[in-house]
Amino acid sequence: MRYFLSILFLLPFIFLLWLANVADKRRMATPAKRKTGVLVYACLASLWVVVLAAAVFLLLMGAAYTRYADIPLLTQHYAEQGLDPQSTVRAMQSLPRLGAGLTILALLGMLTLLPSARRLISRIINISPDSIVHAVALSYTVLILVNFWLVAGMDLGVVAETFPTAPSGQMIVMIWFQNILMVVMALVGIGWLSRRDLRNVLHRLEATWPQWRDVGAGVGMGGALFLLYIAINFLFFVNGYRLNPNIQRMIERFSGPLMTSFPGVLTMGVAAALGEELVYRGALQPRFGVFLTALFFTLMHVQYGVSSATLMVFIVGLALGWMRQRRNTTTAIFTHATYNITMGLMFLLLRLVFGGG
Repeated sequence: MRYFLSILFLLPFIFLLWLANVADKRRMATPAKRKTGVLVYACLASLWVVVLAAAVFLLLMGAAYTRYADIPLLTQHYAEQGLDPQSTVRAMQSLPRLGAGLTILALLGMLTLLPSARRLISRIINISPDSIVHAVALSYTVLILVNFWLVAGMDLGVVAETFPTAPSGQMIVMIWFQNILMVVMALVGIGWLSRRDLRNVLHRLEATWPQWRDVGAGVGMGGALFLLYIAINFLFFVNGYRLNPNIQRMIERFSGPLMTSFPGVLTMGVAAALGEELVYRGALQPRFGVFLTALFFTLMHVQYGVSSATLMVFIVGLALGWMRQRRNTTTAIFTHATYNITMGLMFLLLRLVFGGG
């Protein structure tokens, strides 16, 4: 149940996107009507105040803990609570670093609320400084950095031990539920139920009905990316590079349950392709460009930490962005699904052959 509650956390962010679209619609119709926009900015400001308060708390807690880190009584208490003492100590020691990074990101998030800051940003990416929707989108991209830092700022061993997992069936349902909400987020963010009808929303997302050329191009690119993945991993292997064991454990906890069955592999391919492509390539890329969108896409895959797998995710993100530019988001969906399914089938086959399962 706690996994599904964590997914429902997306609902307030979807609602805020809808409210921002309503505010933009009213602002364009009647410039004097700004109450809805003020409410949106108040919600965003409150969000970053909460993040800043949490960051300061982590800094103070970490500073206080360093004075007592070596007290045997604490490690004994951790053991009595069923916690691994060494992992818990490492987690506590990472609090100052975690808090410092969150402080910087909270201040950066607050900056996105300033029209002058958005005017500067609009010189680099395709946003409107006056758009409330774009202000929300900028804040959400900083939240991607917050999400990544919550993992990267801690000791990898601690993250690997505490990274959540679930049984295969529950994981399949959870992934579908999460990505359906991501589809809704993409539609609402572009203006569905507020500024645009569904036909115009899909047109803006370039989510067209698939043509055979779209399917062929997507499947071909997905297969090529899979072969590139094999080649890159082979080069790393022959040069003596091995994936960090902690990152390996994180990947197994996150993706492992999906690799045990064909429905799990299809879920990893189809659900993730639909949700992620409509959000990143469909909604974000026209505003943030191919490179930044691929970077945000990579940072959301926190289970890979910083590794060769992260490099491959970034390359895949760039390729998906290119396919969206050259053709449409539908082609990017087929590319993403083909790559994920091919990867999943390979691991499922290896598991059946060598794992006896």
